[in-house]
Amino acid sequence: MNRSVRRGVKYRISSIISYAYLIFMLLFAAIPLLQVFLNSFRSDREVKTMPLGLPDEWVFNNWSETWVVGGYATAYFNSLLTAFVVIAIVLVVVGLGAYAISKLQFKLRGFFTAYFFVAISLPSFLYIVPDYFVMNKIGLVDTRWSLMIVYTATQIPFNMLLLRTFLAGIPRELEEAAKIDGCNELNSLLKITLPIAKPMFLTIAILVFVHVWNEFLWSNTFITSDELKLVATRFVKFTGEYGSNMARIYTASCITILPVIVLYLIFSRRFIEGMTSGSVKA
Repeated sequence: MNRSVRRGVKYRISSIISYAYLIFMLLFAAIPLLQVFLNSFRSDREVKTMPLGLPDEWVFNNWSETWVVGGYATAYFNSLLTAFVVIAIVLVVVGLGAYAISKLQFKLRGFFTAYFFVAISLPSFLYIVPDYFVMNKIGLVDTRWSLMIVYTATQIPFNMLLLRTFLAGIPRELEEAAKIDGCNELNSLLKITLPIAKPMFLTIAILVFVHVWNEFLWSNTFITSDELKLVATRFVKFTGEYGSNMARIYTASCITILPVIVLYLIFSRRFIEGMTSGSVKA
């Protein structure tokens, strides 16, 4: 009886500590975001005088003015177009490649696996200069294609290995049973593997979207025309051309991160399911 009581007390203490830690981490992440959101409704003078706090007077026109001055309508279109094209290409290439590496037997299978491991170990900024010269030579600098090509190339290695790990956990017997029913490798991929791997494909799509949406270095280097700028590069407009209006900078931050937050709130369960799934559910 004493042992069960002790176990119950230990379990309660452990639960209290766990919940306290989770609440602390939630506040640690949420409070700065909340303050950024509140500062987007304050005047520039008020923000500079007291960066932390509630608005003394709510300034609602910050959002409309920042949206127009920053050219966010065009920037949103450019970012969404770039993200959707990159996601489509990455999903097709990664899906076919990961299936081949994890399920098919061929001579260069080990080489390609090692190649992608090496690719993800190299920081992308190491080859930004040679990439720029190549893009400039073929006339793709300051075009949407330059970023689409670069983002696609940088997103394939990691997501290829991520999907390969998931597909390796799918029993080969399922594909073999489909072949007995007359399916070839492509039909087996489309009818057996893809339905099982849907959560992982959604996870990859979210990862690629967030990367494209938040990426600054390549976008700011390859794109110079204002009408082709992506969302992440709009901060430059408020820190350079229009001085340092802190209220607009906070508002620009909210406009930039809002789609990512909404996307995570909608697909958080599917995203976690895709990242943690490692077995086939019946």
